[in-house]
Amino acid sequence: MKKTLEGLYNYIKDAYKKWLKRTLFYSAFLLFLFFVASIIIFFYISNYSNPFIYNDVEKIPENKVGLVLGTSPVTKKGDVSLFFTSRMIATKELIDNNKINYILVSGDNKTISYNEPKYMRNYLLKLGIDEGVIIADYGGRRTLDSVIRSNEIFQQDKITVISQKFHNQRAIFIARKNGIDAIAFNAEYPYQNNFENIFINTWTFLRELLARDIAIIDFLTNKKPTILGTNIEIKNKNVLEIKKLILEK
Repeated sequence: MKKTLEGLYNYIKDAYKKWLKRTLFYSAFLLFLFFVASIIIFFYISNYSNPFIYNDVEKIPENKVGLVLGTSPVTKKGDVSLFFTSRMIATKELIDNNKINYILVSGDNKTISYNEPKYMRNYLLKLGIDEGVIIADYGGRRTLDSVIRSNEIFQQDKITVISQKFHNQRAIFIARKNGIDAIAFNAEYPYQNNFENIFINTWTFLRELLARDIAIIDFLTNKKPTILGTNIEIKNKNVLEIKKLILEK
C-alpha cells in the first residue's frame, strides 16, 4: 500500500512538473509574440503619423484650432511635470506665430479634485494668452475621447494636435482613422536619452507601447468616446460660458 501511494505521489509530482514546464514555455512564447506584435504596431503608427507631424513652427500649416492633450501638471513626487509645461509652451508658440486661432484644452475631469482642462487653462493664462481663445473640453478622459470630441462635439474637421512626439503619433493615427484632417506640433520631450533618465524613459516607452496596442483595438472595434453631448461652436467668448454650456443638464 505504501509503495502504491509513493508511486502515485511520484506520478502526480512528475506530471505537475511537466505541466508547469509546458505552461511556462507557452506563456513565455505568447508573451514574446505579444511583444513582437506590439513593436510592429508601435513602428507602424509612427511611420503612419510622421508625415503629419512638425517640429518647426515656421513650417507647420495654419489651422483654426489647436487641440492640447491633457496630462497631470505634477508628478507623483509632487514636482511640476515637464511634460505639462512643455505642452503649454508649445501652444503659446503656435498662438504667437498665428498658426492657430483658438486653443481647445482637453483632458480628464472625472472627479471634482482633478481637472486637467482647468490646470491647462490657468497655465496658459499665466503665459499671457487671451482668455477668450481658450476653450475647455472636460470630457477628454482618453486621447481617443479628446480627438474624436474635437470633431463630433466641437465640430472641427481640421485640427492641430499639441503634445510630445510619441503622443502626437498616436493622436494623429486616431484622428485620421476617424476622418479628421489632423496635423501635430511637437512639444519638447523633457528628458534626455541617458542613464540618469533611464527609468522614466523606459516607463514612457512601455506605457506608449501598450497604449498603441489599445489604439489599434479601438480602431478595429470602432470605439467611441465615453462622453458625447451637445455640439459646441468654437468662437471668441468667455470660457466660463463655454464651461456652463458643457456642464448643463
